[in-house]
Parts: sequence; structure tokens; C-alpha cells
Amino acid sequence: MLDVLYNVVAQTNSSITNVINANVNPSTMGKWREIGNTTVAAMHIVLVRPTKILIIDRAEKNPAMYPDGRYAYTSEYDLTTGRSRTLNLKTNTFCSAGSFFGNGTLIDSGGAENISGAQAGFQSVRLFNSCDDGSCDWLDFPAYLETARWYNTMVTLPDGRVFNIGGSIKATGANDNLANNPTYEFFPKESNSTKFQFLVDTLPYNLYPAVFVLPGPPDQNWLYISANKKAIIWDYVTQEIVRHLPDIPGGPRMYPITGTIFLLPLHYENNYAAEIVACGGSTGVTPESKTEKDCARLNLARPNSNWTLEPFGDFDTGRLMGDYIHMPDGKILIVNGAGMGFAGWDTGNITNIQHSARLPQKIPLLYDPKAPLGHRFTRMAEAKYVRVYHSTATLIPDGTVFVAGSNPNALVCDTCEYPTEYRIEIFTPPYLLNGTPRPIIRSIAGTTAFNSIIPIQTTYGEIVTISINLDDPIANITAALIHHGFVTHSQHMSARYVSLRIKKQVPIPSGYAVDVILPPHHNIMPPGRHTYIYILNKGTPANTAIEINLERS
Repeated sequence: MLDVLYNVVAQTNSSITNVINANVNPSTMGKWREIGNTTVAAMHIVLVRPTKILIIDRAEKNPAMYPDGRYAYTSEYDLTTGRSRTLNLKTNTFCSAGSFFGNGTLIDSGGAENISGAQAGFQSVRLFNSCDDGSCDWLDFPAYLETARWYNTMVTLPDGRVFNIGGSIKATGANDNLANNPTYEFFPKESNSTKFQFLVDTLPYNLYPAVFVLPGPPDQNWLYISANKKAIIWDYVTQEIVRHLPDIPGGPRMYPITGTIFLLPLHYENNYAAEIVACGGSTGVTPESKTEKDCARLNLARPNSNWTLEPFGDFDTGRLMGDYIHMPDGKILIVNGAGMGFAGWDTGNITNIQHSARLPQKIPLLYDPKAPLGHRFTRMAEAKYVRVYHSTATLIPDGTVFVAGSNPNALVCDTCEYPTEYRIEIFTPPYLLNGTPRPIIRSIAGTTAFNSIIPIQTTYGEIVTISINLDDPIANITAALIHHGFVTHSQHMSARYVSLRIKKQVPIPSGYAVDVILPPHHNIMPPGRHTYIYILNKGTPANTAIEINLERS
């Protein structure tokens, strides 16, 4: 076991709350406020409890420190208290990957060189099980991987295993033959890694490949995988390519010319048809490189379909390094990023800085997949802080968005034009500010003890009754199931949205009892906890989402 060293850093929400952009209309554009400090740079984040965000940086000189004087690079932020608890790692997590096993354990793998007192993390695997009492910490296995991985991708599979793919075996910008790791493996570990020719064919832009579990019948085992401009459907059981998809239009949209690639929400009304969207990215790897101004969209449910293009908002520039967030109402929020350059370290010194990426994009875009072509993006209120390379964002259970990170500096720098950023912002979307009556969760499956350390136990296809307080005689209740994913470098690994069918909505004193039907099987939403039911009234989510544990029968 790891020794447990705690360094609690208090950051009270009330003392630094800062609402900006008072001149915009919050009911249509949302609003921002500052709530606290991550104490370590938020290069990677993941929601590990309904009120806790796990934060992972690389090994560097962060403000958080251990009692023995070493610099910390991982912490747990409590959304309720505004406090950060410093955690322990042995190995460097720089540009690593993560996902959850079906049993709820977080696995993080890969990393970089030994630095700042940390061991090399290239071949490391790290495990984390969340808690509420402050007793949990990392388990770190420094030499578990057969081969080194840096900028790899991980995803939770429908059988509860985790798939790990790609990366490089050493530090690099764009990948090359000497650094490339064109292999994949599965956890729990069954065999050595296997060569994947697709990652040879897609050099040099194949770091952090995009991977999504595709919906389908229970016996289907398909993944969408894209790198560079190539995309395929791949069977993870037969380990063969099922179909070569059309090349993605525009630039490669992969690290370090990072675009924003996501799986659209899955809806029961159209039998969970899968669509992929790839937005933005850069056109090259120079600071002067322009960004892509369009999005490409592909409907995988249609045979022989091709990508269609649409404008990436109405800005004069495109955007690279944007983070996408599945919102409870089925829309996609895109925050952070830059309008020129590429993903990488800034060079030079404070007085002669050379930004790898410039023109910070502080105005979020809200994407409505169901709106007509050309009318799908809406501008939101502008954020206060620059969020460029190494920024992160995630939805949290109250329906707001947690935004943190940004560190394009090779060394921690508080005085740079684009500083190492520790301040946390919360974006409150318009759906919480438009006056629509908001549901209050009363109980689920007959219990009021939800969002405790033990999630609500459920099975696929189960009908779950959720009781809500709601003062609205003409309520229109909808529901969604969201997995928030592991967030880093514009990747939201395993993030997923599934709409839920409402079987019955019955008035009760002070509100409604709502019967919600969970997804039919594991190919629609993979198993495990860290998956949340969101209840909405006319598009406005309830006061909290409910964590469930989906178990395979």
C-alpha cells in the first residue's frame, strides 16, 4: 500500500466567488463564477464521486506540497467544501490516459520521464477507488506495462474491461517511426500488447486517437477509432477491421493539431443511432498555423454514409484544443482552446515568449445536434480566464460545468501571459437561469439515500421510479444517463450520453413520480458506477443527478 500523506488546502467558495459578464443575458448565454483553486495544475480531471473531482497533473512544482517538502501533482477537490486533499503518486503522469473498470475502479496508465522527484511513468499503471472519508489514495505500479505509452487512449468496454491503445514510447511532438507505439492491450491484463497497423498507417498524427464504443445489438463488439484523417470500425473480440470509413475532411484534427471529436448523444427514439462529430483543429504545427473553421459529421447508422461539413460557429477563426461536454438536455458545450497555432509548450522566456497557440477562445459554443444545418451553434457568455494547452472541463451533477487547468509553460509560471492556471471556474448554463421550475430529487427506487458511497444498484432494462418535488402543473419530464469520462487534452475518454425513456409520469403531492427505463444492454451504456441519471423539466435539470451502478445480468 502507498503511505498516506495528506495536505488539506482550504479554498472557500464564498470568499472568491466572482460573477463576470454582467452585461450579457444569463437566461440565454449563461454565466461564470470563480469558486476555488485546484492546488495542482488540472491537466487531467475526472469526477470520482458526486461531489469530488480527481485532479492529475504531471510531476512539477505545484503549490500543493507533501509534509516532507516534495511537490504534489495530484489532488482531490471537494465541490461542497471547496477544499483540496493532496494525494500520492510515485510516477510521472504527464499526458497519461484513464478510464473505469466495470467494478468502478479508475485506471490511469502511461506518462513520461522521471522528473521533480517522480519516477518515470511511461510503463506505469495507477488505480484509484473513490471514498467519502478521505482515506482513499492511489495504488501505483511503476513497471506494469509491457511497453511505454505517452499520449495513449483508454476506454471502458461493454464487458467491463478497459481497452488501451497507442501513444509513443518517448517524448515527442508529432509522432514518428522511432517514437510510435502502434499497439493495443486490454485490462485486466490477458496477454502482451498487439501490433495495430492502423497506427502505423496514420503517422504522424495518431497520438491520443479517438475511440468510442459503438451502440448495437448485445453481441456486437465494435469500436470507432480515428487517427490523422483515417477512421475505422474495429471489432475488439475478433480484433479485425469491420469497415474502413471515409477520410475525415479538413486537417487531421489529432494531437498536436488537436480538434474536438465526440460521439453524439444516443437516443432510444432512433434506436441509438451513432453519429460522430469532428470540429476544429489546426492546419499545421507552427505558431502561425490557422485553425479549421468547420465540423465534420458522420452518421454511422446509414450504410455508405459520408461526412458532411458545417460551420464551427460564427467566429473569424476556428478553434483547436476545445473541450466538449455532454449537457443533460442533449446539447454539447465546447469550451477552452485557441484560435491559432498548435498544442504544445510555449518557448522562450517571459520577456520573449513564443506561444505555440494564440488567440485564446474564451467564448463557449453550445451545439444543438437536432437544429437545422448551419444553425446548430450558439455563443455563450465569455469566461474570465485563458484556457489553452492542458485545459480541462467536465459536467458535474448539479448541471453546471467545472472548468480548470491551462498550462502551456514548460515550468510553472504565474507571471506569464498565459500562466499556469489553478483557478476554477463554474459555468452555469442558460437552462438553470431561464426561470423554468427546477425538479428537486426526493427519492429513487424507494430510497432517499442516493449519492452515498454505495451507488444505486440497477440492471439493464430495469424500470426505476424517481420521485421529485416540482411546482409545475404542466411539467414535461425527460431523463438522460451520462458518463462524464476521463478528461485530458480535449479527450473525454469513455464520455457518453444516452436518453432514457419515460414510461410513466404520475402527479404526487408536491411533485411527480417518474418511471424511467434504463438502457437495454451493455452496448448502449457500458457497465459500472460513475454513471448518472439526470432528470429534467422542459430542459432544466434537477438539483442533482443520481449516481447508479449498472450491473450486467
